[in-house]
This record gives sequence, C-alpha cells and structure tokens, in this order.
Amino acid sequence: MSEEALFKAILLLGPPGAGKSPFGDFLEKQEISGLRLWHFDFGRELRKILEKSKKQSEPECFSPATYFTSSEIERIRQSVESATLFEEQDKELVQKIFRYYLETHQIQPEDVLILNGLPRHPGQVAWLFGLVNIRMVIHLVCSEKTAIKRILANLDGERTDREDDRPEVIHRRHQIYRERTQPLLDYFKQAGIPVAELKVDETTRPEILWKQFSGFEVEALFPGFTHGKCFPGQGAV
Repeated sequence: MSEEALFKAILLLGPPGAGKSPFGDFLEKQEISGLRLWHFDFGRELRKILEKSKKQSEPECFSPATYFTSSEIERIRQSVESATLFEEQDKELVQKIFRYYLETHQIQPEDVLILNGLPRHPGQVAWLFGLVNIRMVIHLVCSEKTAIKRILANLDGERTDREDDRPEVIHRRHQIYRERTQPLLDYFKQAGIPVAELKVDETTRPEILWKQFSGFEVEALFPGFTHGKCFPGQGAV
C-alpha cells in the first residue's frame, strides 16, 4: 500500500473497563470534517473471527475459516482466552487481521479509523507501518478500581459472556495494561502526537466523553488529509 493510501486514524487508549468500545462505537456515528469514521475494535474483531470461523454462511472469500489458517485461528483463540498480547512472532497475523477488517468493511482511503486495541504496546507500532497514520490519541483516564467496577456493572451490555472478563483474568489484563500499553502515552507524546485526556468515573457514558472531547480542535488534525505529523515507524502524508 502506498503512502498516499495510508489510512488516517485516532487511537483510543485506556485500561480495560474504561469504556473504549462504547465510546468507539459512539464516535463511529459522528463526523470529523465531514469524513466517515470506522471503529476498529481489535478485541471485538478477534472474538468475531473465532465465532464466524465455526460457520460457513458468509461468502467463501470472507469466511474466517477460509481467510485464516487453522493455526492462526488457534493463536487468536489462545490470545483471547489467556488475555495475552501478540508479540513479534505474531506480526504477520496481526497485519492479516487488520487487512481482513479493511476488506470486509470496504474501508476507503479517505475514511478515518478509530483504533481500539491496536497498537497495544510500543513494539506493535511499527507493525502498522504503511497502513495507518495516527493523527491523535484519546486517553480515557480511569483508575483500576473504577474500571473494575465498570466491568462488573456492564453499563452498556457489551461485556456479556466475554471470556476475558473472568475475575481471574481481569487483574492480569490491568497488569498488562500498566506494564505494556500505558507506555504508549509517553511514546506518542514524545513523537508530538496530540493526546486528549478524558476523565472517566463509574457511570461515565459515551455522551459525556463526547462533550469532553468536543473541546479539542480535532478538525485541525484532518485538513483535507494533505499534511500530518508522523511518528517513528509511520510515513508522513
């Protein structure tokens, strides 16, 4: 994919339970500079791939069982069930998952992606080279105690029957976030990428986050998609 075809993106960061998925879904229904937004929820895509791989009702070319090998499906299952991150040896699989989303949703180069769950640690940033140009980071600021209460309350109903929300997994996911994902904040700040910090409490809903977010001049980051900042591993557009 050429640099001209890089997809522009906003990255959502925050601990498990902070409300990234509901807010990403909310953002998908909004417009920035009149552009179409798409919420790429990496964890959700993994779960969809696992579920759809059991079925053959989709067109053959878009069936996960056809698109991914059995060993790739098993690696995805392992990651979801154990709440482990994809590492360097998984680079090609992660890129394949991302391209699968782009193809099945027919994302256009002029659209804007809301990235949620990818990249999840600094090592994954370079994996997106040639694919996306992250223009902004939205950081949902939420303590672990508050996030866990939100998970247990299941405010938006999107956490029902999630394997990675078992009590024995929740703590591990937060530990991984602190050690592996949170460093992304400093990474992007040092690269000059704007970071919008939105405060989250036990009952914060997407509409409240949107009001906080509306105070940021987001449109200025997407001026006709002719110029933009880049960070190591990206290409400037």
